[in-house]
Amino acid sequence: MTRLRWVHPTTTGDPAPLQVHHELGLFYAYEAELLDEWRLDEWLHLTDEGFTYLVPVPLVTDQHPQLGYDPSALFMDETRDSIAENWVARLTDENIAVSWADRPPVRTRRFLSALRVRSTDHPQEYLARMNVQASMARHGTQPGEMIGERFDVVRRSGDSFRLVSRFVVLLSAIVDAPRPRTIL
Repeated sequence: MTRLRWVHPTTTGDPAPLQVHHELGLFYAYEAELLDEWRLDEWLHLTDEGFTYLVPVPLVTDQHPQLGYDPSALFMDETRDSIAENWVARLTDENIAVSWADRPPVRTRRFLSALRVRSTDHPQEYLARMNVQASMARHGTQPGEMIGERFDVVRRSGDSFRLVSRFVVLLSAIVDAPRPRTIL
């Protein structure tokens, strides 16, 4: 049986040790700082070589319970390489002048809450699940936001972690943000 790429990771593992919860809380605070400051080149060092970033198309239905997304369509389908080639490259000194989506810059703040970490079948690999909100404002405009639930697979790497994959389920079916191409 082939598993679709855009089904969020299972959350059935045992809770990870409290020390792992604490360490990941610090890791995510540092990650949010890098992303809020658009230091994507440094952020890439936190990712695994095979990192994937998937955001399915949000979908609201009358069904209960509901997935909250369309399992057959992706809003974002990125890899470590595509982020480096397409996102980071736009922010270099030679490209920023023509990167109209980034001028004037969008100021962003990420808010993370309800971190839950579970062990997986792979030693030193964990599933971190949390709520995330990114508030964004561009010069003189009303702030927009993206809110969702994030499912990260992380692997211990020395005294820190590396992001293996990120799957984000957006809360709203309408994305109202000045820069929707944002890493939540």
